[in-house]
Amino acid sequence: MKKYARVVDGKVDNIYETVNPISEEYPADQLWIDVTGSSSAEVDYDYNAVNTDGLWSFNSGFPWPQTALAEQMRIEKGRRLDSVMTQVASSGLQFKVDLGVATAAEQAYLIAFKEYCVAFTQVNKQPAFPLSIVWPVLP
Repeated sequence: MKKYARVVDGKVDNIYETVNPISEEYPADQLWIDVTGSSSAEVDYDYNAVNTDGLWSFNSGFPWPQTALAEQMRIEKGRRLDSVMTQVASSGLQFKVDLGVATAAEQAYLIAFKEYCVAFTQVNKQPAFPLSIVWPVLP
């Protein structure tokens, strides 16, 4: 999995992880920088992005180590995903389906849950992201 940062007007406005080439995920006219292996302390939402002779560097604008927008995004995304993951894990739903003992309703819910997870990972692709996000609805 590779991690990319999109740079717009000298700032990181999106971070996206994918196994596909970034050009298959987003239009080619967008500026995406491969930041695979970088932590959120090194590159994060709203960080300044500077290209010096082909080498990109990122900073939050000293002295703050993390922007408020990045922290808000991380908390909200984590809260939402943790909630649904806990719900599905505690029900043993995947195990029921794997063992062939799930009801039709449980099988349908698991499919809906997987669709939710895919939609959840795609919020970065929304046009107004990260300033405006339409979160997927829990099944």
